[in-house]
Amino acid sequence: MHIAYPSETGRGVMLQKSSLGDKLWQFIRFTVVTGMIFIVSFLIINFTAYKQIVADWVNPGARAQAETVLKTSTGDVQVSAKDLLPVLLDKRQIRPEFAWVDAPIAPTDDRVVIPKLGKSIPLVHMATGNLEGEDWSALEKQIQGGLQKGVVHYPGTAVPGQFGNVFITGHSSYYPWDPGQFKDVFAMLGRLNVGDKFYVYYGQKKYSYAIYKKFEVQPNNVSVLEQPKDRRIATLMTCTPVGTTLRRMIIQAEQVS
Repeated sequence: MHIAYPSETGRGVMLQKSSLGDKLWQFIRFTVVTGMIFIVSFLIINFTAYKQIVADWVNPGARAQAETVLKTSTGDVQVSAKDLLPVLLDKRQIRPEFAWVDAPIAPTDDRVVIPKLGKSIPLVHMATGNLEGEDWSALEKQIQGGLQKGVVHYPGTAVPGQFGNVFITGHSSYYPWDPGQFKDVFAMLGRLNVGDKFYVYYGQKKYSYAIYKKFEVQPNNVSVLEQPKDRRIATLMTCTPVGTTLRRMIIQAEQVS
């Protein structure tokens, strides 16, 4: 029979405590290192989006200047003719022929202009074949391809001027190796608030929208695509928080002109 003397018993307890302490320290170290790797990787992948957000915070004057320029171009700020750069050789002759909008400078393509964010973004339209055929995988690839060229007008939703919901989606952040140039175009969408305005240029006409609602939904919430029959609204959507796909930020606005 082995008799455990006090000295031996104490040594066993100490060894046990030491082992538990080592395991706890290893767990803490692993957690900290893993967290640091995740944070660094997250910031690298979403660098351009957060750079844009930080730059706007550090230098708000740059965005204010861009906002003034875009408000001028959309007709929100009146300027005299001498302050405008010539757009065409004979604007007086061309204006009635091409149904120019009531803005000093009109884009020739379809686009979304958000003065408060200093953004003027190409609006990419999608064919409805994949939607009608319920080929969701092909539809996702189609939309991702469109997002490389601007923001996407979701297929099957209303066009500006129609009753319904003009549904527009864009990236807040995307993989840096993606070839698109609009990976973070909606990174600052959260800066918009009720009462702000944005504009959609469609078919050489300007449509003005005033924001009336701002909220977040789960990714599988498709109610935001609903098409009202008695209202003309537009919805802007992006992923939030920036760099994740946890939720969707929704900005809804009423057409006012």
